Amino acid sequence: MAARVSGFSAKRRIAAAPSAPSDFNARGVVTAPSFALTRPVADRGAIEFTVLAHQIKAEGAHAAGWIAQPMWVCREGSIPLDGIPLHRHSRRFRSRSAAVNHALSRGLRMVRQQRHRKASTAAWAAAVEALRVWMAEAIEQVRAHDESLPLRGLTGCDLFSGGFGGLSMGMVSQGLRIELACEIDAEARTAYLRNFSPGTLHDDICTLDAREMQVDVVTMGLLCQAFSLAGKGLGFDDPKLAEAYRHALRVLGEVDAKVIIIECARRFMTLDGGKHADALIDHLMRSGYRVQHRALDAAAFGVAQTRERSFLVCTRIGLDVDLILGYVFPEEQAPSATVAEIMDADLPATIADADIVLRTEEQPRRAGVRQTVGWIGGRHSQGYRVYSPQSGPGATLTASGGGRAAFTGAYRVKGGARALTPREALRMQGMPEWAEHHPDRRAALRHAGNGAAVPVACALIEQLGAILGGRP
Repeated sequence: MAARVSGFSAKRRIAAAPSAPSDFNARGVVTAPSFALTRPVADRGAIEFTVLAHQIKAEGAHAAGWIAQPMWVCREGSIPLDGIPLHRHSRRFRSRSAAVNHALSRGLRMVRQQRHRKASTAAWAAAVEALRVWMAEAIEQVRAHDESLPLRGLTGCDLFSGGFGGLSMGMVSQGLRIELACEIDAEARTAYLRNFSPGTLHDDICTLDAREMQVDVVTMGLLCQAFSLAGKGLGFDDPKLAEAYRHALRVLGEVDAKVIIIECARRFMTLDGGKHADALIDHLMRSGYRVQHRALDAAAFGVAQTRERSFLVCTRIGLDVDLILGYVFPEEQAPSATVAEIMDADLPATIADADIVLRTEEQPRRAGVRQTVGWIGGRHSQGYRVYSPQSGPGATLTASGGGRAAFTGAYRVKGGARALTPREALRMQGMPEWAEHHPDRRAALRHAGNGAAVPVACALIEQLGAILGGRP
């Protein structure tokens, strides 16, 4: 029976027995998908949307996994339509939810960037927003019924969640249910609730009592201002943040969690000769955790920015981990994404060519290497640098800083350069296309710059499947 929730239907179909070992026909297409997600609509002006998905067997060098592709149509006016079949070269994912989420995001971006007579009308904008809202609800329901998620049925808590919620997105993408999130900034809490539904949203870690809290996974985006190059480098001694840090350590010692994952600036482990890192690690070990650290770059997980961060993964003593390796960190891959892939091509330059001092000699292009092509007004600080969007991952998004291209840096486009939009910043962090951001541009960019990249969070938490396992 099809499961129907608030305007969408998810249908399971039993694939016809193939006449050959392959899942694909002679044209390399799946003809009997095993899963379909549809948005039924009654209004002719609404956008019909379908995701077809199929579980693929291992074939040659290709591992088994799930593939999914979108199709959409609006049966009014010029009748725009676009549909992609499930084919042999579709990207493969470990879970059905991940494949469907990818197809939803890809399909919504296709819809948003359509060029037709209706695209500039208020009615079309309303139809696109209604589709986005449906997607946000649909993927939540798909995850709730996805038995392939490694941590399905387990619980999580996100401390210092921010408005972006990258670590929260990593948890829910693997099946975790967020019992509690904590964030003191009111604007960030408002933005967070646009994409997540925690059991409790607490405002101040200094008043959070975690002595009765029991969850499987705790994530914490350690406030980076005191550890990053952009901050004062005072670590836990920063007078503005010392009280929050003290209570964060208290909460980590109080909560009954199997795993704690902490994200911070890359300098965390070396600042003041490692004094601050050693204090945190000692506290966690005294609380009964094995503590492991890696610095991971988001660009090595398919993200279109260089974003190296420190990650501490702490596993409770007694968990079934490898005796030697303990928690096994995900492997980094060669950077592959470029900023051009996440930019909307039709947006005009906001910084004129006349304002840009270009290099006298362009650097040779190298795959995966960011290229600075000039400076706004000849100034060399981050908010005035102009990068090539074609040459590799972009500059690290920041939560502070000024300049003509604050938070993102500027990228060369026809007629000059421009900073990234909030939507592009979310894409650069790997957030799904259907996710919302704060309506104020500066707040939205600040939240994105202060968050953990979603693909890194997903990879880190997915690795917990071998340790925690999920339950139906």
